Amino acid sequence: MPAVAGKATSGKVRSVLGDVSRQKVNKTNWAALRVGATVEQADKIRTEIESQAIINLPDGSTISIEENTLVVFEELVAKNGSQQFSANVQQGKVRFDVQKQKGKESSFKFRTGTATAAVRGTSGVIGQTSRGKPIAALREGKLEISTGGGTVNINGGETAIPNGETFVVLELASSGDLAFLNKIDSLLNDTTMSLEDLKRSIQTLDSIYAINLKNAADTLGCSFESIPDSVTTPFLTIQGSCKPGIFVEIGAERIETTDEPFQFTPTWDAAAYGAKKFPVSCFVGKVNLPCGYITTNYVKPAKPVKITEVAKPKEEKVPFQLTTASPAKVCKTGSVTMEGTFDTTAANAALFVKLGNYTSPNLVPLSQGSKFSHTIAVSDRIGNWEEKKAYAEFHTAEGIQTASVDLEIDKSCAKVNQEVPIVHFQRYDSTRCEASISVSNIKGDVVLLSTTIDGALSKETSLNKDVFTTFKLKAGSHKYTFKAQDRAGNKGEVVKTLGCFPKVNTSLSIQGGNYELIRAPLPVKGAKTEITRNIKFKVSNVPQQDPEQIKRITIKQNGKNVVQLQNKQITDLIFDIPVELVRDKKTIIKIEVVMKNGRILNASKTYEVR
Repeated sequence: MPAVAGKATSGKVRSVLGDVSRQKVNKTNWAALRVGATVEQADKIRTEIESQAIINLPDGSTISIEENTLVVFEELVAKNGSQQFSANVQQGKVRFDVQKQKGKESSFKFRTGTATAAVRGTSGVIGQTSRGKPIAALREGKLEISTGGGTVNINGGETAIPNGETFVVLELASSGDLAFLNKIDSLLNDTTMSLEDLKRSIQTLDSIYAINLKNAADTLGCSFESIPDSVTTPFLTIQGSCKPGIFVEIGAERIETTDEPFQFTPTWDAAAYGAKKFPVSCFVGKVNLPCGYITTNYVKPAKPVKITEVAKPKEEKVPFQLTTASPAKVCKTGSVTMEGTFDTTAANAALFVKLGNYTSPNLVPLSQGSKFSHTIAVSDRIGNWEEKKAYAEFHTAEGIQTASVDLEIDKSCAKVNQEVPIVHFQRYDSTRCEASISVSNIKGDVVLLSTTIDGALSKETSLNKDVFTTFKLKAGSHKYTFKAQDRAGNKGEVVKTLGCFPKVNTSLSIQGGNYELIRAPLPVKGAKTEITRNIKFKVSNVPQQDPEQIKRITIKQNGKNVVQLQNKQITDLIFDIPVELVRDKKTIIKIEVVMKNGRILNASKTYEVR
């Protein structure tokens, strides 16, 4: 039988920080990558300095593309219920949290220059050093990495550093920490250091890291609510608490803790059945440490089992009704719990609760007695925070009964309002003195867009939808900050230094006209024949009389540069420059003024000494 071709799948962008762009297959242009976009096979993703993109794969695995990194998604397909993934890390490093791979057909691979790494379910960092050598570090699990020099297996808690065509494997407390791996990268740049010296330096730094790790762990105070052993929905609600001021990260989500409990909602493809694991990372200052491990099993809802009826005591009929108070307020937990009762004696009974596009599994076999309870997560990340009602449907042989509760979803709550508004700088024209920005990812929220110039608030605008806006710049060069903040305090901002240099009829004039005859007595024998004069000129009609509108002034004497002033050296619009003249010869002084708006002004003066 011929092999069955794999079906193309896609990842989803869950988080974007800074400047991140994507190049599609057979395209030459790069376009900005947005939260919510899909990433497909053959896509290239590039991050700039202090930038990051986090991609969720259909099975719940997470790829975090770190700063100054270029990654090609070479393979992203599903085949016979298995996932096949391969990425080429051409530059930089990626963090990964890979779910356990199902079946013999499954594969999860990274290529980094001369090395290929195979993953079966693990978390860590892999990529290339700044000198183009492969490097990897595992927090947990197993990784097989191969080069022309052979194959090396590394386990959780180990780091593989390049050594010629193969690797040296070190057991380090810091394994899997991106910041520490970057420190090792810096040490590898010292080509004068022997291998033994390098290992000693790394182990010394790791000992300090281990002490800091222990001290930081004592400050966490984290606890998590119990998670069911199995779930039938393609998402999981994780609730917990830590001491305030700690950053907690699960998958593509990161939250700064407060005195209130926090909540995460990792998601995956509805067909990706199997074990799911979610390592929890905590960031205390610059220390990144594991602070929990969440596991469950995603299974198909159980099919009703046909049971031979046995004579039993007659059950009392209980009416179908919702007992959840209406309106149900949704805020701190980021969810609504639908509770009620139903008639257990009804024939062919099935009970569902619905919110937006979500429908629960049949709650009849999952309930104890005649009472049911089911919690549904609500947030802009899930996409159901605009709903006004939640419903319960009771299906029997006699028909369908429906009940509902009104929803009061508080969009100012952090558990509900999780998506950060995105501010993107679009274009800029210094001569027309205007620039454009866009604000996106509003998704039905209300966002306050503020503009500050050199630290002073200039304008505030309230937005209730994505916008593209153009605004006028202030004359001269200034620092602009554009910040968008939603009702829950989520912030996105862009900071740019922009110049306004309008095209106006600026003029250049030289005092005394363009010719001057100088009568001078004969010099004493043996004295110098040069005579010093000051050439005075003025730049007029400059916007706001601001010298910063001038880019460069060049003064030439008989074709040779004698004076050149640029940018901040220019502090006035009136100039008095000394020049050396020679007796019995003509001296031609030419002045060129280049404005930042692109205009070029020229003037000249001829001196003749007799």
